[in-house]
Order: sequence, then C-alpha cells, then structure tokens
Amino acid sequence: MKKLVLVLALAVSAPLWARSGKLASEVMPQGAYFRHVTPDGVVHLNRTLRIEAIQNGYQLLDAQGRVLEEVEGVELNNEEARKQRMEDARQAREDKELLRLYAGPEDAVRARDRKIDALELSISYEENNLAQLQMKLDDEIAVAARSERAGKKVPAGVQEAIDRLKRQIATSEKKLADFDQEIDDANKEYSPIIKRLTEIEQGK
Repeated sequence: MKKLVLVLALAVSAPLWARSGKLASEVMPQGAYFRHVTPDGVVHLNRTLRIEAIQNGYQLLDAQGRVLEEVEGVELNNEEARKQRMEDARQAREDKELLRLYAGPEDAVRARDRKIDALELSISYEENNLAQLQMKLDDEIAVAARSERAGKKVPAGVQEAIDRLKRQIATSEKKLADFDQEIDDANKEYSPIIKRLTEIEQGK
C-alpha cells in the first residue's frame, strides 16, 4: 500500500504553471489541492504546486477529492529548478517571519483592527477640530461682511484671522484625507498577510 504523506507546500509562481501547458486555469478552486506520486511510491497531497509534481505529473483535486485536472510530468531545466528552489526558500522565510509575528489569521485580523480603530479615533478628534475651525471662520466672515455693509474696510485683524483659519482648515482636511489613506493602506497591508496565514493554517 502506498504511504500517504501530507505536505504543506510552498507557493509556485504562475509562469511555472503556464510552462506545464496543461492546467486549464491559474486560479485555484476553493479548497482544492494537488496530488502527485514520487518515484519511491509516496503519495503527496499539497495545497500548492511543487516542482516535484510538475516533473512527475499530478492531479488537481477539489475539496471532496474529485479529480478536476490530470497533468503529465514535464522536464524542467536546471535554471527553472534553481529559480523554483529560490522561490521555495523565499516563501519559507516569509512564512517563518509571519508565524513569528502572528499566532494565526485571527491574530493578524486583531492587529489590523487595532490599527484602524486608532486611526478612526484620530479622525473623530480631527473632525471635531475641523468643525470648530469652520465655526470660527464663519464668525470672522460675518464680522467682515458687517463691516463691508457699513461701507467700512474689513479690519486687518479680522482679515488675518480669516486667512489663518483657512490655512488651518486646509491642514485639518489634509490630515483627514491622510487618515483615510492610512486606513486603506492598513487594509491592503494586512489582506495578503491574513490570506497567507489562512493558507498555512488550512494546510496543517
């Protein structure tokens, strides 16, 4: 009977898939995995495509174990094999660092949410500050309007206050835009981290 070994594989680049010339889609179905047999008769189940599978041939299975695709083995030249080993080593280093920083995907989600909560608190504070600045500006503009209606020149102090408040409002609006961008950046930063941690967890 063939010995069954479950291996958490490292990621393979899309160009390597394409070079096999057989896989119908570069997008993995949800829960799918690869099965291949090495020359010593050992059956390997992998979440991602390994160089050994490309060389020996493999089957793409769905989450229920049904065969979706069967691909014949192909010979890889030394350069392709070297690049794949480098890619595997890089992915292993990145995975090790992720697991050092986060216990799992839920831990990364909590870290993302803490960062976003802090930014939203800063947004709330700045919005209040902006509202106060706008009220002060409205008051100064009203004073200037009364002077003009009376046929008087707008007092220099009032005009200076209007100019200063406009600059402060512009700065406050810039801060709010920056906070919004930081929230967007946080979501983009943590999205691949959470995705990879989930893949690692599912492959265990």
